Amino acid sequence: MSSFNAWQAVADFWPRADTSQFVRAANIDFHIQVSGTGDDVLLLHGAGASAHSFAGLASRLSEHYRVIAPDLPGQGFTNLLPLEDVGLAPFAEYLKELMSVLAAKPRWIIGHSAGAALAAQYALTESSLPEGLLCINAAFNPFGSLAAPLFSKTAKWFARSRWLPKALASPTLRWRATGSMLADTGSAVDPVMSRCYDSLLSNPDHIAGTLRMMAGWDLPPLLAQLPSLRSPVWLAAAEGDRTIPPERSTSVSRDLPLARSVRIPGLGHLAHEEDPDIFARLFQEMVATTAK
Repeated sequence: MSSFNAWQAVADFWPRADTSQFVRAANIDFHIQVSGTGDDVLLLHGAGASAHSFAGLASRLSEHYRVIAPDLPGQGFTNLLPLEDVGLAPFAEYLKELMSVLAAKPRWIIGHSAGAALAAQYALTESSLPEGLLCINAAFNPFGSLAAPLFSKTAKWFARSRWLPKALASPTLRWRATGSMLADTGSAVDPVMSRCYDSLLSNPDHIAGTLRMMAGWDLPPLLAQLPSLRSPVWLAAAEGDRTIPPERSTSVSRDLPLARSVRIPGLGHLAHEEDPDIFARLFQEMVATTAK
């Protein structure tokens, strides 16, 4: 099934479907959601998700900004890329081309989990620095430095498999996988968002894209560059996150010249889905503090 056909199959219940469009950039057919007017805010979701993850936050921010939320390549309804074309640096370049097509110049970037690392990579390669990055439960070093090589090798092995995505997308495995995955985040997800994740996990291409993203996410070069990132970076860590402990998601603050760490009580890894108002307020605080 093509990405567009997969989108049409769920468009009737997908959050903020009226803001969706398909845009061709970097030889990729991106599914993106764009809404509002004003300064550009770029939203970058994590591995295994899509732009739907930011539905609540995007709705709030679009009252004052132009909010751009793409599905990253291989995720959601953006087409799948070969494993060799997946990585932090390539994704940053794809985003730059997408922003060019949209005539967009992100003034601020919000990234969740793996999307936070991509936000930093994008900022490091952009000619004009964003005025601020809000990183939610950031996955700069999600497995720890000792375990990272093992997880990377395992992910690459899985990413080369042709049968694994189809097996994981089968109804037999999926009905357990969705509930288990969401429970493991430490977040309480509402039925609509749960249905979105279940739809994504029924798509072998989305699963393949997630595996390839995990396999290609080469974090050590990014970590080495963080001291040169001169944009303010706010690291918001939910204390109930079972996916990335808050101590780990904020540990990069020592390497960032303009970092601020914020603890969010009572929420899990999908904190921005559980309570978008908290992050809308935190974003506005960051804007008020960092705006030039």
